[in-house]
Amino acid sequence: MMRATRLRTKLQLLLQVESSGFALSLAILFVLLSLALPFWSFSRTEGPDQVVGSFSWVSFTTDDFVRARWTITTIVPYSEPNFPFPATASVASNVYVLSLVYLVVLAAVLALFRFEFSRKMPTVNLLILSLVVLAVALFGLFYPVVAIPAAATTDIANFTIPGFWGSAQPFPGVFWSWGPKSLRSMVPTPQAIRPAS
Repeated sequence: MMRATRLRTKLQLLLQVESSGFALSLAILFVLLSLALPFWSFSRTEGPDQVVGSFSWVSFTTDDFVRARWTITTIVPYSEPNFPFPATASVASNVYVLSLVYLVVLAAVLALFRFEFSRKMPTVNLLILSLVVLAVALFGLFYPVVAIPAAATTDIANFTIPGFWGSAQPFPGVFWSWGPKSLRSMVPTPQAIRPAS
């Protein structure tokens, strides 16, 4: 009986959580998750060889595959003197800074909603606060979509990267793909290798 009462009390507390507080908490969780994942990746396949590069918070990771078998992983910090992709790394770093700013804005708004005076705020003030949160989120979302293609084109310099995700075959036998992918989705699929007859 006592256990059922506790469970009912906890359920009532959960149902009393405001939807805006729940949404903000969920947004904070998603931002924290985005900070832990690779931001943007590319894959260059030439014959049986493939290199998968991934930009994360402060480093660039490459995985090399030969005949669909992993050979080596290299992690290079953006601060490396001769870093091969400085423009793209700069955009990736900016995106992570934007994510941190958004995280701080979300946490501040969540804390603000916990105070009693926020319940008595005029509707216009709540609207302005919501618009600020939305503006920071939209800027954080669309900035990389606009900035990454130009930065990657500058760094690669062999061909134009027309968008945030896509693929191209700039030269015969050389295939590129890029986008907000995890490394696992870019790993080559094993292919049957038949000996030449």
